[in-house]
Amino acid sequence: MTNGNARRRRGRGLLAGIAGSSALMAAALGAGLLAMLTSVFAPAGSPCGAPTSTPGGAAQATSGPGGGIVLGPPGIGALVGATEYGGPGDPSSGTLGSSGANLLQLPDSYAELGGTSFQTATAMGGLPYETPLQITWQGRSTIAYKRDIGLGGGPIDGLPRVLDLWWELAGSLGIPYEDGLWSGPVQIARPPAAGAGNVLGQADGAQAALIVPDGAAQDPGACAPAALEGVPMTSGEHAQLLSNGLAAAPAGAPAAVQEIVAAGNQIVGKPYEVGGGHGLPLSEIAPSYDCSSSVEHLLYGARLLPVSYDAPSGTLETYGEPGPGRWVTLYANADHVFMYVAGLRWDTHNAAGPDDGSAGIGWHPLIRSAAGFVARHPVGL
Repeated sequence: MTNGNARRRRGRGLLAGIAGSSALMAAALGAGLLAMLTSVFAPAGSPCGAPTSTPGGAAQATSGPGGGIVLGPPGIGALVGATEYGGPGDPSSGTLGSSGANLLQLPDSYAELGGTSFQTATAMGGLPYETPLQITWQGRSTIAYKRDIGLGGGPIDGLPRVLDLWWELAGSLGIPYEDGLWSGPVQIARPPAAGAGNVLGQADGAQAALIVPDGAAQDPGACAPAALEGVPMTSGEHAQLLSNGLAAAPAGAPAAVQEIVAAGNQIVGKPYEVGGGHGLPLSEIAPSYDCSSSVEHLLYGARLLPVSYDAPSGTLETYGEPGPGRWVTLYANADHVFMYVAGLRWDTHNAAGPDDGSAGIGWHPLIRSAAGFVARHPVGL
């Protein structure tokens, strides 16, 4: 790999050593931003990766500090150079971001490049801590959050090198793991502002992308993600069970909560089978599921688990943080796991009586006893 990539890795080692001071900088920048997915990267008719324009004719991205870029408004994409870091083949990077976050617990993380502090790492204009970006590689798309910084290096394929992808994030996009040495072009864009009512909904017949399934065509020129079935939206903070067994996600919920609902809607009604769904990547839709594999599919929908995660229900007793969450709570023991997402229970059987909906895998409207279960929740939710 190039000397520039080597410089990037040495820079990451330096930044890991100053994680404590960077965490203070991150805290001063305030709470993280919430965002929703969008299925639009570039205006219709523009070739993928080619400079595009807003209706007013303004450039989609302009030159930024240190040869970087300045992102355009939500939905307007930019093709940029990216690198991968971390993992077993890149021990110099460590597991703590410069924000102080444990990146193994937050696999949807990226680093903005360009400097040794949050004030100087400005390859993308100096984004605040936890800024979400929609990142697409070869037609697969996900949302990631800034939790790290790095020195960077020279251009990649003639494109400004502006961000590092944490290795688990890169893996969720299908990027091959090359011991932290992969580099290549990715498409990035700001997601729309929180509160955009139809981003994941079905208003005006629109559908939104959650993630492109593995079976989709992998055309390197197709930067816009393919669309999955959109998740219906409802007002307020509670998910609602619909007559067809699907769930409507709260319009005011964080993007991760809406992504979990969308992932659940993908597998509602699948047959229950002990061991079903295990042994497959979480990005695949299995013919059947059990309690833990179905819960893990939902968490992967929000990139709260790596694609290779495969564990029994007892392992989830130590997932995330202890106690109930604001939006999502898992209840796990050695025999079973179920969860609540925005107040609606995801379970594999009718555990709360005859009025609790279907006996199969899916959303259930009633509260069931949690006696004998350990309560856990995803970090930040």
